[in-house]
Formats: sequence, structure tokens, C-alpha cells
Amino acid sequence: MMRSILLGVVALVVLATPVQASTEPTEPPALPAAAWYLVGEDGAVLAEESSRRSRAIASITKLMTAIVALEEARPSDLVQVSSQATGIGGSTVYLRAGDELSVGELVRAMLIPSANDAATALSLHVGNGSTARFVSLMNAKARALGLVDTTFVNPHGLDEPGHVSSARDATLLVRYALGVPSIRAALERTSYSLAGGQEFPTTDDLLSSWPALVGGKTGHTEGAGW
Repeated sequence: MMRSILLGVVALVVLATPVQASTEPTEPPALPAAAWYLVGEDGAVLAEESSRRSRAIASITKLMTAIVALEEARPSDLVQVSSQATGIGGSTVYLRAGDELSVGELVRAMLIPSANDAATALSLHVGNGSTARFVSLMNAKARALGLVDTTFVNPHGLDEPGHVSSARDATLLVRYALGVPSIRAALERTSYSLAGGQEFPTTDDLLSSWPALVGGKTGHTEGAGW
């Protein structure tokens, strides 16, 4: 029997992959991570380590940004990129002020090459010019999903005081996100091509090295680690 296993590893990766279920109890796997949480297809907890520990989660944040953006806007809606979005640091797809992209394109840019400028552009569009307003929607959705260890401060996941989650919450988040067809489709892709032809590889290297992987979101910062 095949069982879908969901694994949340803070400071490393959140992913979903089918594995062979065993009828015999086994010791929890040894994982080189600060915290992790393993659940079955039915949501039952199979194993965990420090799963409620508060940690920075870096770009795993973008899963919630995608969820909120797609709930509040249509994928076909056009977004005009502002200088506030282009000024963000870290991973980007080099958006320019005045560029126009659809919400769907920005979601893919945010989830596949993990573009911080795309995340910021989405937050400003949905928040009517206010990232803070968008972040309040992220936190409201977190409460609705039962993410009790999670507080968002920004839409991209760059380190900021108070921007934290846990392995448990990250697993619940990716479980929900993979139920959104457009998000799941993005997380399964190994590259993203921006209008104009420039291609960006996914930040999830496991997609090309682990054939059983369904999809996931990586993230790393100084605070979150690798």
C-alpha cells in the first residue's frame, strides 16, 4: 500500500512525497534539521522532532502569499510593478517598475524561482498599495488554518523580528497549498520563463534528484538556515 507522506523540515524544505508504508513500527528517521514533522495522508502524525519550536521559515512564507493572492484576486488580473517591489533584495526575477504581469505569472515567479520582487508586487496589488494590509490577510488565513505558531511580518520571508513559524505549521501550510491546483502545478515545475524568454530554474533542487517528490517549497536565510 502506498501512503502519501508530508514532511515539514524547518530550515530545510517542506515537501510531499509518496513512500512505502511499513506495517511495523519504526524509529523516527534521522534528519539533519533543526525541526521536522511527518504526517500521513490522513493527517495522522507519524513522527516529529521539535515540531513546535519557533523558527524563521524564509521563502516557505511564499506559500501563504500565493494562497492569499489567489483568494483575493483572479489569476488573469494585471499587476503593475512598482519601484517598491523592484527594490527588494534577495532572490528576484529582475522585475522593472512599470512592468505589467498577471497575478498568475507573479505567483509562478514567486513559487518556482522564489522571487521576492514578485511576492512584493502581489502584496501591494492585493493590499491596495499596502504590504501591511496584505500581511494582515496572511495572518488571518494562518489563524483560519490552525497555524498557531505562525506570525507573518512580510510576504517574502526575508528575516524580520517576529516573522516565525514551526515545522508543524509549515507542514499544515504546504498540505493546504498542495490542494490549490495552480499552486500545486507551480510547485511541480522545474523552471519558470518570464515574458520575454528569460528562464529561471526552480530553487527546489530535489525535484530533479528525487523522482518520487510531488512538490514543495524551499527557503533559506541567515535566520532560517538551510
